[in-house]
Amino acid sequence: MERKNRSLRVSSLQRFLALSLLMSLAFTTLVGTPGLAEESILISVGPRIGFSSTSPLLGKQQKYYFRLYDIAALFRLPWQSSLGDSSWKLEARLITSAGALEGGGNTGLMATLVPDLALSGWNGLVSLDVGVGAGFFSIHKFGTQDFGGPVQIVATAGITFSPVAHAYTGFRIQHFSDAGVYGPNKLGVDMYIVEFGYRF
Repeated sequence: MERKNRSLRVSSLQRFLALSLLMSLAFTTLVGTPGLAEESILISVGPRIGFSSTSPLLGKQQKYYFRLYDIAALFRLPWQSSLGDSSWKLEARLITSAGALEGGGNTGLMATLVPDLALSGWNGLVSLDVGVGAGFFSIHKFGTQDFGGPVQIVATAGITFSPVAHAYTGFRIQHFSDAGVYGPNKLGVDMYIVEFGYRF
């Protein structure tokens, strides 16, 4: 039975990666055309894969291991500031994502909108960011773990690298929580996310 479940998870992951690649190529075709790339506010798009631990960085002990599969798009907001004469700068961004969260034998759809402040340097080679926003869930009960409601607060911090043109990879910590809005006994989750994709 365990072998069958593992096989189903691998098959689901393969389908997710294939779909992510196709969607990334579609975004590239639509947005990355000559003459539009310079004006585009879309910074990057690509798939993300996340996992949790039962011992989170924030919040209480988790009841289950969670897995996250989504596609994220990063947009530039109309504010930035250079740090003196260096190549480093601060800029406002918006992280959007849509995908699925699995845990406790349940799978639900989710989407996030997270305003973000990023510090980037060395001509975009490295970027550090932090942000707080909102997450929207089709279900909020995963097994016996109850998030409390369909809207959650999302706190995130990440680092990304762009070692070659038009590509990036990164690592992100993302916390989902109701901050006590739905009651004292609700439980969110911390996700550790690997991300990669196309940079415009």
